[in-house]
Amino acid sequence: MTNDRPPPARRSATSPRRPRDRDPQTTLVAPDYRAVFAALSAPKVLLAPDLTVLDVNDAYLEMLGLPATSLVGRPLNDGFTFNPDDEGRVDRVVASLRHVLQTGRIDLLEPLRIDVPGDLPGTWVERHWLMTNIPVFDASGRVSALVHRAEDVTDIVHCSQQAAADDHVGWGTAVVDHALHLGSTVGRFQESLDRERRAALQLQDSILTPPVQPDGLRIDVRYRPASREIHVGGDWYDAFELSCGCAFVVVGDVVGHDVSAAATMGQLRGVMRGIAYDSDESPAAILDRTERTTKGLRVAAVATVAAARIGRAGPAGDRELTWACAGHLPPVLLRADGHAELLERHNDRLLGVGTDSRRSDHTALLHPGDVLLLYTDGLIERRGERLRDALRRFPLVVEEIARSSREGLVDALLARLVPQASEDDIALVAVEVLPSGDAAR
Repeated sequence: MTNDRPPPARRSATSPRRPRDRDPQTTLVAPDYRAVFAALSAPKVLLAPDLTVLDVNDAYLEMLGLPATSLVGRPLNDGFTFNPDDEGRVDRVVASLRHVLQTGRIDLLEPLRIDVPGDLPGTWVERHWLMTNIPVFDASGRVSALVHRAEDVTDIVHCSQQAAADDHVGWGTAVVDHALHLGSTVGRFQESLDRERRAALQLQDSILTPPVQPDGLRIDVRYRPASREIHVGGDWYDAFELSCGCAFVVVGDVVGHDVSAAATMGQLRGVMRGIAYDSDESPAAILDRTERTTKGLRVAAVATVAAARIGRAGPAGDRELTWACAGHLPPVLLRADGHAELLERHNDRLLGVGTDSRRSDHTALLHPGDVLLLYTDGLIERRGERLRDALRRFPLVVEEIARSSREGLVDALLARLVPQASEDDIALVAVEVLPSGDAAR
């Protein structure tokens, strides 16, 4: 494009339309989030992983004086002309976006000078920007898009420069004032993220209660939150005794990485617990009923779940294991002889995807000394490694650890597989069938 600036665009490709009149007694419709995005006051761009512009809001278009057709569908830096002197700083923005794509972490850039074209060809208008790059996660927890936010802080910079010109002390005072202002802006942003994360963690702590310890079983649970500043998700565990005397254990992962996901997790966990407690139905049927109930209650929950019922002990101490998986990773069964098996069977659809097909149950026999492991993907999934490869290796790791540290199996697994801070939440449940006479252990 040339440096001739077209007249400012007044409407983007996603500008909100006039809502239809409706009866206030009718059911409220879901909000049009594209219209919300277009109406946001701060300039924002939605980017694909390859940095192609998917959408822009009105504020961004008006800031640059460009129509939406100049940006949407094109690489971010191809949609407008920038000063060649600013090429290094533009490259920093691109590097930041790629870093967010790889790490899933928000990146806040210090003010950068990137000038915009002036009214005359070949002229430039000085602009300073405070930029924030934000990841958008898909249903699998991977970064599927990026939000680029640019705030014009030119006036702040100019005020600092003017203060320096009037100050006999020189630039020192202006730099300090500028730093204080920017520090305050960044501080408020970080405080907001911290408050959100603390609220989610407090919610999770209040919900993830200690497990029961039925006669003849020992149940260990661990929950470790992610290390990301805002990556607080909906991982959970549950372990309780049914009215029939059987034990019921669950691990699950609600789609999302925020306070809303944590709140949805609490609702889903409560619904499943209530349905399962006084029911003689199988885990698959309980998953189906939970899905129908949450849909009827308008709880918008999409999650992967593994649920297992451990029956009462028979004469030889054996117990029937019945389990079902709704899009979740398969359990691992560590036998008393030290052999570990991945209980990989047919994996049914995720909870909340809305089909009428029934989920299926699977069964196995647990003997005294056996340990059942349920876990979320944060325990084994690693960036740059195929999940299939991690699953195949996991039973071998369990066997190796069990040979030297069977008593502290869950802690040893965490220490071995997640020695440092994790990028994802981790929920882990271990159910051991105790030998006869060890029920009180």
